[in-house]
Amino acid sequence: MKTILHNSDFCVIGGGLAGMCAAIAAARHGLKTVLVHDRPVLGGNASSEIRMWICGAHGENNLETGIIEEIQLENLYRNNYPNYSVWDSILYEKIRFEPNITLLLNCSCNDAVMKKNRIFSIKSWQGTAETWHTVKAEFFADCSGDSILAPLSGALCRIGREAASEFAEDIEPAVADHKTMGLSCLIQARETDRPRKFIPPVWANKYPDKDSFPQRRHDLAGSQNFWWLELGGDGDSIHATENLRDELLKTAFGVWDHIKNHGDHGAENWVLEWVGFLPGKRESRRYIGDY
Repeated sequence: MKTILHNSDFCVIGGGLAGMCAAIAAARHGLKTVLVHDRPVLGGNASSEIRMWICGAHGENNLETGIIEEIQLENLYRNNYPNYSVWDSILYEKIRFEPNITLLLNCSCNDAVMKKNRIFSIKSWQGTAETWHTVKAEFFADCSGDSILAPLSGALCRIGREAASEFAEDIEPAVADHKTMGLSCLIQARETDRPRKFIPPVWANKYPDKDSFPQRRHDLAGSQNFWWLELGGDGDSIHATENLRDELLKTAFGVWDHIKNHGDHGAENWVLEWVGFLPGKRESRRYIGDY
């Protein structure tokens, strides 16, 4: 197979917003940077594939500035529809046309070469081009979300909740466990000018009455993106991702079936606009150390 070698100062694994900001900041300070991302679009949980809005500094009198604000202001100026393809293009151009950045999309990091206790290079497979990419760098930033460089390099990491005694916390469990926050497949709906039917897939979950959601609102308020369609907190948020995706899709289509076909939810004229087939993750491995 074809192999391409990249020599750089700084390599970022993961093109979510954290990885994007790291790559842009480094490049603007003169570092030759490579950004390796395993999806076709940038943005991670904020991309069109998952559609979780940016909410790092959120609430009254809070504003996240710097590169994040730069991206958001560009989006407000050019994408006032709004449209997720335009949003994807803005994220793409911020990286693709930034001097000093080499962007490798659809490229999954799956190996690391160590020299003593430091990462010397990483190896990634770009399936769309059937090409291996080897990246050598002085510094590596793991912004992958799942901390992929931890198992590849042997770096110390942990997953789940610590025991209350470890850091003198009173809300942690007495015994450490592997529970994390779960994964979600979000849904979006659109109002039309006439009644619309929804025929659910036969494999969708059944939620026949209001007692199916005793503690969750499931109306069509503008702020509702059904973030609570969440699974995986009690299991393995990495290795069970594919199975959790299947269950989340059953849940998502079942919830929309309930809204359209079981009870009055004011949804007669509404259609299901989009369902996320890539689960958004909230928590995964965490590195142990200063950085």
